[in-house]
Amino acid sequence: MPRTIPISPPELKTPALETWTLRLKTITPMFGGSATMREVDADNPVRAASVRGHLRFWWRAVAGAQYASAKELFKAEEEIWGSDAIPGKVSIKVLEARASEPKPCCTFEHPRRDGGTELKTYPYFDEYPGYALFPFQGKARKDKQSGVITITEQPSKCLEEVSFTLCLSFPNYIKPQVEPAVAFWLKLGGIGARTRRGCGSLEIVEDSLPQNTKLESLLGRKANSLLTTVPIVCFVGEEKKSPIRAWKEAVEVYKEFRQGKDYARDPGSNPKSAKLGRSRYPEPDTIREMFSQESWRREVKHPVRGFPRADLGLPIVFHFQEEGPKDENFYLESNFSRGSRFASPVITKAMKKNNGYAPAIILLNAPHVWEAGNFTLRLRSDVHVINENFVNLDRHSREHIPPLRMFGSKPIREALWDFIKSKDYQEVRL
Repeated sequence: MPRTIPISPPELKTPALETWTLRLKTITPMFGGSATMREVDADNPVRAASVRGHLRFWWRAVAGAQYASAKELFKAEEEIWGSDAIPGKVSIKVLEARASEPKPCCTFEHPRRDGGTELKTYPYFDEYPGYALFPFQGKARKDKQSGVITITEQPSKCLEEVSFTLCLSFPNYIKPQVEPAVAFWLKLGGIGARTRRGCGSLEIVEDSLPQNTKLESLLGRKANSLLTTVPIVCFVGEEKKSPIRAWKEAVEVYKEFRQGKDYARDPGSNPKSAKLGRSRYPEPDTIREMFSQESWRREVKHPVRGFPRADLGLPIVFHFQEEGPKDENFYLESNFSRGSRFASPVITKAMKKNNGYAPAIILLNAPHVWEAGNFTLRLRSDVHVINENFVNLDRHSREHIPPLRMFGSKPIREALWDFIKSKDYQEVRL
């Protein structure tokens, strides 16, 4: 009787794995990043889950345009980066993380000419751009009767120096998806909180990558790459030796567009004082008119009613000094079912360039805020519903807003582009 030769089942081939090792360091202070919101953890400054979150965002930014629907995009994202129910294909490990001692980002003790200090109700930033760090600046209050100043919320602490080794492992066939996400994260993003305002920006110290992987040159590739679909505009200024100086300059340009003297605001009545005059944007007077029952010192004069700066990100916090509700803020927020926040399409940061660092302002082609529905303007429990027409202003309204009229009465994002270029920043299409 003939013998039956057993047939072995077909061997299932394990996909070839690609492994990257990157030694990274921060070039600007890092905030947050720990399991506790807005707090740093010097013993465990960088978590793998945080890195995964940043890479997910940049993957969406560079790959999103190739998917026909949000459903297809989310399905692909889940397969690559994982979800609560499905593990992702990219393994992320953070090793050898080191950090400097946490230090407050600012102080309410202002230096005096005699070498001493004086406690004030507003923060003093030694070298960091305060405009970028206002969520971390803390709070202080002065008692009107006694004149005593009390710090009611201490400034947040940051880590000035963080370094870590990032190990990525993934199947070779998804390399075209992973490579640009990592490249853009390292170039335009950062680690921790407030990365869109330049906190936690990164630099590659050393890498161990496959021979055919060059992250630094990836941004310049035009073919065989997802980057041909990336809707990002980058403006780069003059190179600096210090990353902090480059970061500060980028933030100051954006601040000038939104609040700067002689552009966004009138000069103050006292030329010797740093206090500025009225805003040339319509938001403050729109609030004064909507909340007319409050104690306003200034009359409503702006010819336009609206909130054009909302399209640069929400929420916006409005605080009026010496008028209106005492020690209270107005909040303009989105009514979107997924949350009141609408991330800014503007990134201000220091970018590694040649032997130095360049101030960079990046504009993402993000959805407009009104695409998510209406808005709410609230003061305590008093809420006003704001519709699209108050944010998506028509050309006639824009012609009566001086900062927009100066650049052809364009929508605010386009006006920002032209404003940045007027500061001798070079446009780089990515």
